[in-house]
Amino acid sequence: MRAIIIAAGKGTRLWPLTKNTPKSLLDVGQGLTLLEAQLHSLRENNIRDIVIIVGYRAEQIEAKVHEYQKDFNIQTVYNPFYDCSNNLLSVWMARHFMTDEFITINGDDMFTPDVIRGLLKSEHNITMVVDEKEQYDDDDMKIVHENGMVKRVSKKIPLEQANGESVGIIKFSGHGPKIYVNILEEMVRLSSNRDVFYLKAIQEIINKGYPVHYTTCNPNDWGEIDFHPDLMMIREYVSQNKLVEEIITKHEK
Repeated sequence: MRAIIIAAGKGTRLWPLTKNTPKSLLDVGQGLTLLEAQLHSLRENNIRDIVIIVGYRAEQIEAKVHEYQKDFNIQTVYNPFYDCSNNLLSVWMARHFMTDEFITINGDDMFTPDVIRGLLKSEHNITMVVDEKEQYDDDDMKIVHENGMVKRVSKKIPLEQANGESVGIIKFSGHGPKIYVNILEEMVRLSSNRDVFYLKAIQEIINKGYPVHYTTCNPNDWGEIDFHPDLMMIREYVSQNKLVEEIITKHEK
């Protein structure tokens, strides 16, 4: 199993913290970076083949992952258009690594090993991780699911119609990788798609009649860092558990 981490963006909504630092390398508590927390959860699921899509401050991420090469096989893919396009193009840049089973992960996600563990149980071609909560907001990547399958995914879904939220972690296996790559190749040919989220490709897959399944996770098992309050909440979470100590101990070994 391979993990592809989408981490090319500038993270401008977190300025000034990201003015000179990529979001992946923000301190989420006690000196632990977001990227290191992600690697920990992947390693706990025996996923050690990692591709990181980089762009903004790429050299900093590449320097950091050099410290982890003894534990992982980490490669980076550079998106030279990170500052003038959205992440659909970033994902397309990594299409050559989408030949076998893989998981895509948003670079601003922090998640426990249980989130990945639950996803790996799915035997479907394409499976999204979602959570379900009592209410959603305009910035959530909302979904509508029915009979075990995702029918719609978009931030523009009316709040009252949403019954789930995309966590930003998707597994592709079986025919899934080929379906995804073909859709990406079609979409990047249209200039109108240069500035869209990669999840529009998932909606295109659904529109073409391919099933997209989902697995749910506990809302407390993950968090997305978009704004300053998000980072504060993550740091509070880290301070209240032994995650940092566990990661540092394993890294030193």
